[in-house]
Amino acid sequence: MRFIGGLLVIILLVLAGGIATGFIDLQKTRDGQLPQIAVKEGTLPKYEANVAKVEVGSRKETVDVPTVDVKKP
Repeated sequence: MRFIGGLLVIILLVLAGGIATGFIDLQKTRDGQLPQIAVKEGTLPKYEANVAKVEVGSRKETVDVPTVDVKKP
């Protein structure tokens, strides 16, 4: 990892030195522009679902609840 980092630093220094001394000359030959993007309206998909009918209600029910007695020794 150190080797790759050192190699990148050396390459950047060589490029910067070449540009600074005029050995490498960079000139823009054409202007750039962002790509054209067109947004058109669309439609959402439509779904139908057949599900079971659920009824919620209440009723009275009698439930026997056990009792618990705790006796200390």
